[in-house]
Amino acid sequence: MIIRASAKLNLYLRLIGRREDGYHDIVSIMVPIDVYDKISLEEIGSGIRVECTDPSLPQDERNLAFQAATSYLNAAGIRKGIHIKIYKNIPIAAGLGGGSSDAAAVLKGLNMMYGRLSQDELLRLGRDIGADVPFFLYEGPCLAKGIGDILEPLPNRLLHFVLVTPPIHVSTAWVYQQYSFKFGLTKIEQSSIKKKWQDGDIDALLKNDLEKVTITHFPIIKEIKEFLIRQHAKGVLMSGSGPTVFGIFGSEEEARRVVECIPAEIGKVFIASSLQ
Repeated sequence: MIIRASAKLNLYLRLIGRREDGYHDIVSIMVPIDVYDKISLEEIGSGIRVECTDPSLPQDERNLAFQAATSYLNAAGIRKGIHIKIYKNIPIAAGLGGGSSDAAAVLKGLNMMYGRLSQDELLRLGRDIGADVPFFLYEGPCLAKGIGDILEPLPNRLLHFVLVTPPIHVSTAWVYQQYSFKFGLTKIEQSSIKKKWQDGDIDALLKNDLEKVTITHFPIIKEIKEFLIRQHAKGVLMSGSGPTVFGIFGSEEEARRVVECIPAEIGKVFIASSLQ
């Protein structure tokens, strides 16, 4: 079985509190996009075996897809093993949720194979693996609260993006720690966010509390933002903890025109649309 694992963008991300367990409470609008990894699942006699086309990705219990398979097989009482092959396309540690999406794809794929668990049971397993995993089990735009695991589906909206991922590594844990230390926490009004999304006022919606932390240490992110603004993007933002930056454009054709102008050395570039 082969299943696709989509990337995501945070069009809105605010931190509103820090929990005793070290996680932050957030409010975010998360949107799945048509940039994918592909996950192959094959039943084997015993054990869990992970392969990946990107050798830098861990292929043992540190891999979220490995953890997802372990959790599913244990919860479903299945005594067989699984061979997982990840055809990696989503950049690693880029603010696009690739690891969490791979884990969610494994949970969904195994449930398609065996049909043992309910959606609520899959969501519980996902929460234990990572804060973003439940979002990828929904497969649509969501307002995310809590640590990102309390989800309210939002109406679909077609958006066109240019993504640029510079060749730098950003640790999500490090960025969150720096934010708490440097800038404190914020309060927000959730109703206004939903209204902006529903009204299509997307450029007024864009906000990421983590952006100033990451830009302080990696000024190339600011340079990419400024480049996309010069290309007449409707809005520009860093996704998640970075370093990926996205610009919103009026059409796929406009996005393709912009990509032709981006210097190759700036990083990995994608044209993407929100999933419908």
